[in-house]
Amino acid sequence: MAGAVGKYAAKKMLNSQLKKYKGKEPSGPYDPYYEYRTDARGRKKKCKKQIPAYIPEHDADILAAARKRAYQLDMALFTFLGIRFGWSSVLGLIPEIGDVLDMMLAISLYRHCCKVTGGLDSSTKRQMEMWIALDFVIGLVPFAGDLLDASVKANTKNVRLLEKALDRKYKPRELTSAEERAEEEARRRGEAYTPPAPATVYEDVSDEELPRYSSVADGPRHPEPARIRTDRGGREERGGREEREERGGREERGGREERQAERKGLFGGWRSKKGDVEMQRH
Repeated sequence: MAGAVGKYAAKKMLNSQLKKYKGKEPSGPYDPYYEYRTDARGRKKKCKKQIPAYIPEHDADILAAARKRAYQLDMALFTFLGIRFGWSSVLGLIPEIGDVLDMMLAISLYRHCCKVTGGLDSSTKRQMEMWIALDFVIGLVPFAGDLLDASVKANTKNVRLLEKALDRKYKPRELTSAEERAEEEARRRGEAYTPPAPATVYEDVSDEELPRYSSVADGPRHPEPARIRTDRGGREERGGREEREERGGREERGGREERQAERKGLFGGWRSKKGDVEMQRH
């Protein structure tokens, strides 16, 4: 029960961030929240990145918080010259202490990532430390270094390393085999294949962009039945139509009765004359 509650809390926190930054375009495959994917029909779609169910509660919480912090540091603010900027790049502009503050925030994220169950393996730790050191050295170069720092995005790179480590630990073998078969099938057909991001399941955003109706009155309208006019003009129109129909019916019935009477008279007269002749004979 506690595990389910923890996963629900992590998903709620991640969803709140997804809604907050929904209007922004995905910033490449390292974007912690959104990514463009190509469906089976070749259509490009914007998809949410959700944490898969196979990652345990504690580690899912760590990953959700790490994604949030990395996005704020590397991508949350604005786009300039095609590069997304976050608080990390802005802090780097502060003379003397800016790069130190930036490095301290990166180290804080690194320590947070190391809190996963059983810790991180030494190889993953070394790669994370390398990105932090590279980010700090690049930031020391005035202005150009800050632009390059924004394009490197060391924090999101470290979150990607965390995601890969969690996949190696928890991802079911059947999912890995299915991805390998999909890649082989794409290669056989000569098509490009983009593997899914590690520790990620995708949700199509386009479903949420369909029109939503707050009430029945706001919903799609159905054809309405024809309405009978109830005003005076409508009553007069119906009355005249009924009168014409009744008059036409009477005339038709009268003509039919008259014709029947004529036929009856003809046959009746013939029978009466024949009776007279017979009586005269007698």
